[in-house]
Amino acid sequence: MENMNDARIEIIDIFPDKAVYKPNEKVKINIHINNRDKDKKPYYINYKISHLNKIICNRKEIHVLNEGINKVKLEYMPPNVKNRGYGVHVSIQGSYRETSFDVLEHWKVRPRYGFLSDFYKEDEKDEKDVLQMLKYHINVVQFYDWMYRHEDLIPKKPYFMDLLDRKLSREAIIDKINSCHTYNMAAIGYGCIYASSKDFYEKHKEWGLYTNDDKPQNLGEWFYIMNIDESSPWTKHIINQYELAIHELDFDGIHLDTYGFPKTAYSILDNDKKLVRLNEQFLPFINKTYNKLSSIKPDIGLIFNAVGNWAIEAVAPSKQAACYIEVWDPQSKYRHLFELIHRAKELSGKQVILAAYMKCFDKKYDYSPESCLNSLLLTTAVITASGGFQLVLGEENGVLCDPYYVNYGKLTDGQGEKVRSYYDFIVRYGDILYDMDAVDISMTHANGINTEYLFSGSDFSSYPTEHSIWTQIREVNEYKVIHLINMVGIDNDVWNEEKNNKPKEIEGIQIKALIDEQVMGVYYASPDNESISSVEVEYTTESLERGNYICFEVPKLEFWGMVYIKVK
Repeated sequence: MENMNDARIEIIDIFPDKAVYKPNEKVKINIHINNRDKDKKPYYINYKISHLNKIICNRKEIHVLNEGINKVKLEYMPPNVKNRGYGVHVSIQGSYRETSFDVLEHWKVRPRYGFLSDFYKEDEKDEKDVLQMLKYHINVVQFYDWMYRHEDLIPKKPYFMDLLDRKLSREAIIDKINSCHTYNMAAIGYGCIYASSKDFYEKHKEWGLYTNDDKPQNLGEWFYIMNIDESSPWTKHIINQYELAIHELDFDGIHLDTYGFPKTAYSILDNDKKLVRLNEQFLPFINKTYNKLSSIKPDIGLIFNAVGNWAIEAVAPSKQAACYIEVWDPQSKYRHLFELIHRAKELSGKQVILAAYMKCFDKKYDYSPESCLNSLLLTTAVITASGGFQLVLGEENGVLCDPYYVNYGKLTDGQGEKVRSYYDFIVRYGDILYDMDAVDISMTHANGINTEYLFSGSDFSSYPTEHSIWTQIREVNEYKVIHLINMVGIDNDVWNEEKNNKPKEIEGIQIKALIDEQVMGVYYASPDNESISSVEVEYTTESLERGNYICFEVPKLEFWGMVYIKVK
């Protein structure tokens, strides 16, 4: 048996075989190992499973490795605990890699939303895009513009032209849905709630909505806005189309898109011209759709697009699976992302997804790949630390940079590994990142007149400002959680613009925390470190005017780091 470190053995990839696991489902971890030794030998593979800071499983297995690439699966049955994230640590002959997985009752508990938009002939039987999303743990996928027409969703022919003249394949759509299901990803079909083609509108003008000067409400020459009132024939028609999509193609839900306008319009149903307010119609439309579709699939999931956060107050209590906000100017700053997430959570009691398109990845801007990656990582850090999810990744290392998803940008070779570290982190620490009972105390316990948490070693702020470290503090059950988001050296605070520089790496951050409960341990983790595992941080106590503080130092900070203090 080989026992010494051997550079000829290298773990080149590691990822779970599902994007998420259901309760009582066995976990299988894919490990790809490159063996440069010509001899066929048995080797020990050591692996550990962790929950937050605790190792809950420590095992070794013997596997015989051939020369070249070996694909090994490790199996593990998680504890019978719902909605929990885990870390996976694997080593062989000195080569070490990590990944994560979680066990959820439903994807809506932690909706890691991705996208597919390419359904061409060459995409038939090709699941490279879905496999790449699997490595990011994407557990719910929007099928963007998969349909024949917005009012006639199901393609009748094997190959068809969509409204914008793309030649698409019905078989490719079905293949992608099946692939998603193989890897425990929910497949969500795009379906705008009120858009029709001009041809359909011309045949049903009384179903349309109109401006105050009697012109049809439309989006360019392509889409005409129809009336979604409960009494409108359009409502019955489009919900029936959603039912067909679920029944015939086995979608797991519908992405109910809107355009953010009109906010008010005129109805001419029954030859009665009257003003309607669309925000009053959204909730009954969502709930009616849910009631219809859940009779086909009880675990159906709807996602409604509150464009620019409009009508979030109206739709938050609806039967949608999560709150979804497409972010646009004037919500252009990092603080707006935090505010959007917290307001939507307060209103809904649901998880929040931000469609935050990274325009810097648009090829027309010709920004450097490094500046785009800096921007993506910082925005991902802000959204995640704020307790939200971002729709941005999809296809094969695609990055959304435009509302027409077909025009997605791409990560360059090598950037995907860095982004994977962030998504591994999101999954592993989901228990404290996304607990719905978390209480934010950022503005009341630190900085300014507040002295419960004291920071030194740099400039700090309870809101994002250039050249300072943004501190977010939350109480999550038995944990005090401190997020440190590094804005030092960043040249602008617009979340989707390029960042020419990484944040300046900060060392020697000192934190003093006034905690009345018994402290059981202090831990630090960051997706920027070589390992995203938690490290225990030594602390001392110091008596100050307000009482005894625990005092400790954060090892180092690049983009984002998280301290969690366990108390009893």
